[in-house]
Amino acid sequence: MTGCWGLKSYENDDAHDALDRGFERVHGAVYDDLMDDGDPTPFDQIQKRLASPETLAAALDLFEYEAGSNRDRWDDLDRLGYAGIVVRHVELGVAVPDDLKATAAAFLEAENLDWDEPTRRKLRREQELAILRR
Repeated sequence: MTGCWGLKSYENDDAHDALDRGFERVHGAVYDDLMDDGDPTPFDQIQKRLASPETLAAALDLFEYEAGSNRDRWDDLDRLGYAGIVVRHVELGVAVPDDLKATAAAFLEAENLDWDEPTRRKLRREQELAILRR
């Protein structure tokens, strides 16, 4: 699928960009230094260490700025991107408000995208829904 490089909902261009810019907005130079090629800290560890309700809010704010605030006009990739930001923060251990998790789950349940590996995506989507419902 265009704009996605993996099966996870946050492995699409829009979600990835918003997550990156959200972490940068909240943590500034600290995030930039950790993301420098010279730092050996793995990417997942950097995000786990820095993830917070503030990075979630910043990423969603930046995402909605790009996608538009009218969710009725969002396409399937926009909804996937929103869900991906929420899923990623839940995976990183952030206490995400129930309303955000419910919206993300609804977007995933309604997902209607053509994937190169539909069975693997279906399994991943079910895993993400379980994560959101915990």
